[in-house]
Amino acid sequence: MKDKNSTSLFPKEQVLESLKKLILKLNPRAMVKNPVMFTVEIVTFAMFFVSIYSIFNAHQGSFAYNIIVFIILFLTLLFANFAEAIAEARGKAQADSLKKTRSETPAKLVVDDKLKTN
Repeated sequence: MKDKNSTSLFPKEQVLESLKKLILKLNPRAMVKNPVMFTVEIVTFAMFFVSIYSIFNAHQGSFAYNIIVFIILFLTLLFANFAEAIAEARGKAQADSLKKTRSETPAKLVVDDKLKTN
């Protein structure tokens, strides 16, 4: 039986939240903030249309090759967005944990009596 306080590499809540953010991050308006991944996204969708076009026009290369390139680009896009969403979820969870610790930690004001007497 698992301990309730055990930590795992991918907590279920973080993964579910990251999967939701993964879909939202595919929006080009959100992607334009990251120029490298925005370029990968543009090329991925361009490759999709080239793959479709290669079915009808043999001069665009093999359909199998084009679709494999599209799939690799698309998986790269998904993995990068998922990794970014997981990192954001972990950072937020750690910040929340630190805030909770700060509010739960008792503090005492220590006053040095020797400094007060002149």
